Amino acid sequence: MPLYQFKRPSTTTLVFYFLLIILVVFVLFNFTELKNSLVFFREIKPIWFILAVTTQILTYVFVANIYRDLLHLYHKKSLIPQRDLFNVSLITLFMSQIIPLGALSSQGYLIHFLQKKKVPSHISFAVAILETFTYYFAHLLFSVFMFVYLIIIFKGVVGGILLLVAIFGVFLFLVVDYLILMFSRKKTMLSFSSKVEKHKWLKYLFNKIKLKFPEKEILHQKWEGIWRIVRNKNRTLLRPLFWQIMLILADASTVFLLFNGFGFKIKFTIALIGMMLTKIVAMVSISPGALLFFEGAMVLFYSAFNIPLHLVIVVTLLFRALSFWLPMLFGLFFYKRFAKVNNL
Repeated sequence: MPLYQFKRPSTTTLVFYFLLIILVVFVLFNFTELKNSLVFFREIKPIWFILAVTTQILTYVFVANIYRDLLHLYHKKSLIPQRDLFNVSLITLFMSQIIPLGALSSQGYLIHFLQKKKVPSHISFAVAILETFTYYFAHLLFSVFMFVYLIIIFKGVVGGILLLVAIFGVFLFLVVDYLILMFSRKKTMLSFSSKVEKHKWLKYLFNKIKLKFPEKEILHQKWEGIWRIVRNKNRTLLRPLFWQIMLILADASTVFLLFNGFGFKIKFTIALIGMMLTKIVAMVSISPGALLFFEGAMVLFYSAFNIPLHLVIVVTLLFRALSFWLPMLFGLFFYKRFAKVNNL
């Protein structure tokens, strides 16, 4: 018997270290430019930077509140502590960032976590689907606002390009929410369940991530489609939707605070629209965490608002450090810790 048995690292760990290698290579090849940027970083006023960090921490509080309020749709008092939901919010962000189409992996982790906490499978699936629906609906609302704002305020070729991106965003979020509504129908869920049993790769995937599909609950009339919930419980969905809106505003606030920290005054609406335009591009990217796509789009769109390019680059790097790289470290830590403590 060997003295040491090699344990194969998880996929998430491998992807995390792959992204870390990309970061190291990027730093090595752009060391001079980054060194100049680091000198510029010193000019940020500490109070503004602290406020920016605070808004990013609040995003995880908001996500935990979303999970809590969605669970309250089915149980008046959630049996899962708010602290655990906060930790899960870090992990789901970590999962969504390191894997292409990461929203599926993060929601899969959420469902798996809830089922481990003895939440019935039909409720765990409903919470994940409703969270995704409210997420895209909040983005749809802001995309419509952005579309109207750009029509009124911006003219010319640049305004036209931004308007086209806004229109694409409205269409994209509308289609995604419609597909979520269609997928959550009882008939579609049962059809998907039969496909899971029929196709070995789908069955293997569900077994791999240890998800229990709510087939029995659907057959016994326990399943409520998202459209029925939206129609019959629309008031109770206002709170999760409110937190989704706060989530978007928190990201925009971080950018707003960072620009102001360097002494450059911008309107909050500009910070919000620039963030929304960036998120639309990031939605259709193929890289983990929209790496490079997000940074490129952010630099492009904020530069279009006549903000100095060097300042946009520095703010972009700072924002991604706060919203992407640092949370990934915490996400990996809690992912491994939760896996041991909760046997996930």
